[in-house]
Amino acid sequence: MGASSDPACGWHRGRVRASRLLTMTMLLQTRQQMNARELAERLEVSERTVQRDVEALQAAGVPVVSTRGVAGGYRLEAGYRTRLTGLSPREAEAVALLGLAGPAGELGLADVLGGARLKVLAGLTAEGRERAERVAGRFLLDTDRWFGSAEPTPALATLAGALWEDRRVRVRHHRRGGEVVARVLDPLGLVLKAEWYLLALRDGQPRTYRVSRLADVEVLAEPARRPAGFDLPRAWREHRSGLERHAAAVRVRVRADPGVLPSLRRVASAAGQAQVPVLAEGLPRDERGRVELEVLFDGERWAVMSLLGMGAAVEVLAPGRLRRQVAAQARALAALYGDGSRADAEIDPKDDRI
Repeated sequence: MGASSDPACGWHRGRVRASRLLTMTMLLQTRQQMNARELAERLEVSERTVQRDVEALQAAGVPVVSTRGVAGGYRLEAGYRTRLTGLSPREAEAVALLGLAGPAGELGLADVLGGARLKVLAGLTAEGRERAERVAGRFLLDTDRWFGSAEPTPALATLAGALWEDRRVRVRHHRRGGEVVARVLDPLGLVLKAEWYLLALRDGQPRTYRVSRLADVEVLAEPARRPAGFDLPRAWREHRSGLERHAAAVRVRVRADPGVLPSLRRVASAAGQAQVPVLAEGLPRDERGRVELEVLFDGERWAVMSLLGMGAAVEVLAPGRLRRQVAAQARALAALYGDGSRADAEIDPKDDRI
């Protein structure tokens, strides 16, 4: 088939090439010198296209110097700096996420974040670029939880779009008991704390939702009702402190193997984590080397679930009511699995599948 004669297609190709020429200029300004292969890989084009783009830049007056040989490549003349590094509105929004490449991708901002980062680097002095690269090479923010993938959040990009446009949304919310309810929300902000949370107004009242529990998000034509002067960091701090303050905390006296202290600290209430040491140095031990300490949990149910998961490495000493709950759950587990004879009879010993 021949080339399309659609003017819109020609305009799109021209825009793509203009963007690529600007990116190439900023890459050379940032990296000092790059060969054709490096530029082709970075720009996702052929080396022949790189050569044509360099010729186009030279024709436009950009002083791109070509050097032959093994150590050759393309560079800008000393002292030349492009002034075409102004951020687009979307790139300016993405600058706040320069250290959060993964979350930015989840929000649909991966491409504009890359462009914003390149423009920021191109606008820096050589010393500033070196310092920025040193920071990037020495510090990393990893927001994923250990030993598992993040909760799926198919609604995240749609919610982000609603926030950019200040639109209301209609969602289906999976409540903790399994019930699914429909809600119309005024989205106020998204917060990443190990997983994504949505702060929103429902019928004028502030609410917080785990994004992983939202489905079928529909962006409505109605504008969102955003309170004047709304401050997302402050609102999140108040929400978090409210949760921690009103949680039905329970204090549990345990005897534990020193090796599970880090695990106990992770499951303890935020208000009580500082009381759980990571190491057992200085703590009195019994004849088996175990230590006694108090751990604050956010509710009895969470305490029972957490402590059962640590098996015989932790023994509940008090309160007696919670010790009895843990014992009852342990007996139920023993009854469920019995002496293992039925399971052994039903499971092929050669079958090692999980």
